[in-house]
Amino acid sequence: MPAIKSLSEFNRSQNALIEELADTREPLYLTRNGAACVVVMDASAFDEAMSFRNELLEQELRTYRGLMKGYEEVLDGNVVDAAEADREIRRAKGWL
Repeated sequence: MPAIKSLSEFNRSQNALIEELADTREPLYLTRNGAACVVVMDASAFDEAMSFRNELLEQELRTYRGLMKGYEEVLDGNVVDAAEADREIRRAKGWL
């Protein structure tokens, strides 16, 4: 469950809460009038989270590009019968 503090509490004890953020490496939700208004996080933990997010995005884009390449090959008629593909794989692996 995320840590939640009021904005006024954060203003009163910033140093202690900033130390807590560094220790926990988790985000802290700040509220105003009982509703979430901002999220604060240790800078290095944030950088790690963004790096992880960017790596996942790159992986998804590589997968998407691979799928689109295969789709284009099908549209271009560049396909091989499954039985023929199986024979080619077995021959390449030396399983025949």
